[in-house]
Amino acid sequence: MNELEDALEPMVEAEGLSTLALVSTGEGLREWIYYTKSEEAFFEKLNLALRELKPFPIEIHSADDPEWKNYEEFAQTVKE
Repeated sequence: MNELEDALEPMVEAEGLSTLALVSTGEGLREWIYYTKSEEAFFEKLNLALRELKPFPIEIHSADDPEWKNYEEFAQTVKE
């Protein structure tokens, strides 16, 4: 999980392409939620970042959320 995250982060966040909004870890899983300006460019960078590494057992999902509702809902559940 850390290897994937370390490889991915600099590539997809370069030049303001994407923002890592949330990371959830538990039960042997880690979920990253990125907000990106371009889904196509994000996947190009993801493939470039991972091309030299062994395959990871990952699932990738995408959804439109231009108002960051997913992030806002999570943020409201966090206690200060």
